[in-house]
Amino acid sequence: MYVVAGESLIDLVVRADGSYQPVPGGGPYNFARALALQGIPTGYANPFSHDAFGGLLQRTLQAAGAQHLGQISSKPTALALVSTDARGQPQYSFYREGVADRTIDAAALLGSISADTLGFHTGALALVPPDDAGMMQIVRHCRAQGVLCTVDVNMRPQIAQTLGISASRYRDAALAVLTSAHVAKVSDEDLHHLGFSGAPQVAARALLERGCKLVVLTLGADGAWALSADAQVFEAAPKVETVDTVGAGDCFFAGFIASLRHQGALAALHERAPGAGVLVQALRHAAICAAINIGRKGCDPPTWDEAVRWRAR
Repeated sequence: MYVVAGESLIDLVVRADGSYQPVPGGGPYNFARALALQGIPTGYANPFSHDAFGGLLQRTLQAAGAQHLGQISSKPTALALVSTDARGQPQYSFYREGVADRTIDAAALLGSISADTLGFHTGALALVPPDDAGMMQIVRHCRAQGVLCTVDVNMRPQIAQTLGISASRYRDAALAVLTSAHVAKVSDEDLHHLGFSGAPQVAARALLERGCKLVVLTLGADGAWALSADAQVFEAAPKVETVDTVGAGDCFFAGFIASLRHQGALAALHERAPGAGVLVQALRHAAICAAINIGRKGCDPPTWDEAVRWRAR
């Protein structure tokens, strides 16, 4: 099983009439759903609230075929107010104090991870201090056990600022967890918030020098790169009419990991990155998964078969 830890929350999406539609969300939670729909056994580790929104999160997760590995908490579900700009880019305001998903028991999660675990994934708000400490503990444990670790940094500086956490403290925390992983996913915007400057490909390669085996760099409509010590491959983004981009990065990375598994390249990824041919196929499948999601409202990940059919059309 691929174990995922990180935020789950309810996106309150602004409708045209000014009312709000509750939609299950959160980067790691979306990744867990997307990976399960790609046919990979997946478990989500954070608690859900006992409230109605927590029930919605749990049902949506299970409908995708993922298992809930966490507890049910008496604390409320985290919320995010979401609006989109003229380009379909989401804008968020988070409400995350005293919420259910942040009560994850890192020690209990460590006990559930063994050498036969497919991988461990985290990122996004789980890297904001003080939550980063638990994620770092798990990532270090996984690396010691030879378990693949993947991190999608998905920087959210606005929430760190809201919590009174300095930009430098957040940057250092996120960078420490990111570079302790085997596979890092970053966007050009993430690299900027992490303190890198210059060409994104050059900055992404700096993460390899800090310990990552493989870096996946997404550039939105300008495509994506996969970079390792021995390979550097690019895939253009498919042309698709954009409804919105919510969850696109999560669907992309889930598709990338699923393709590596289908190609037989996932098991050894904690030791070495696959060759260029494998990475090209993985990026292509990932780009299709993101394109399908972008053509839908909200985070609505495709299945493996759906992405294969889309590619063959």
